[in-house]
Amino acid sequence: MTLTDADTEYSQDLPDYTKKFTIQERGGNVFRLAFEAEKVAVPTEPYKTLGENQSYWEDHLYLIGVTVYLAAAAGGAVIEIICWT
Repeated sequence: MTLTDADTEYSQDLPDYTKKFTIQERGGNVFRLAFEAEKVAVPTEPYKTLGENQSYWEDHLYLIGVTVYLAAAAGGAVIEIICWT
């Protein structure tokens, strides 16, 4: 997904029954992620910042109804999300 505007919150629902996921930014931009709304556009705890060439992943899960919220310092950041169900 493309985060078109800088410091703007975007959301992505993860598929129900996700067992594992990984999230990274394709071009090396810094981005923020959270599992609560209104935490990433203006950074407010709890959120996580990922730098250039970093990824975030979780496994051994059984997710239902989970949304990830994302924002980047620069517009045009391309976020790659891979989920295993």
